[in-house]
Amino acid sequence: MDKIALDKGIIGALASEQRVDILKRLDSGAMALRDLTDESNISKSTVHKHLTILIESGLVKKVNKDNKWAHYELTGKGTEILHPRKMTRIIVLLSAAILSFAVGIAGLYRVVRSIYIFPEEALNLNLKAIAPYEPVHLITGLVLISLGIILLSFEKKRTKR
Repeated sequence: MDKIALDKGIIGALASEQRVDILKRLDSGAMALRDLTDESNISKSTVHKHLTILIESGLVKKVNKDNKWAHYELTGKGTEILHPRKMTRIIVLLSAAILSFAVGIAGLYRVVRSIYIFPEEALNLNLKAIAPYEPVHLITGLVLISLGIILLSFEKKRTKR
């Protein structure tokens, strides 16, 4: 995870409560200048000045969606300042999903290997005797693979919001 270097521009941008309020409003999604003006009860010119400072600091970007009205939205830097631990949660969920997949596949591999290579054949092939098939390994493998899929789908839904 990249750390954000707080320079003079970012600190200056965050020094105003009104600019922090604008950042929080933009956290829910892109908004037009008029929407920000209506919600914050500040004049249009004042909101525009605050947005200019936020754009110069790299916390907000201007997006022309329908060529009619300009919309403003948070940049990655702006999102990271509002939600500093969000990436940590993503990394933990993805790590847990990958670990669940790996352990689940190992459990299924053990089941398949115990079914297709019998202990007598293992001795003939100069392999160590393999434990016989146990349903616990099959169930554990399937549950862990399912858990991995659930964690991945949960994270995918969270990143779409």
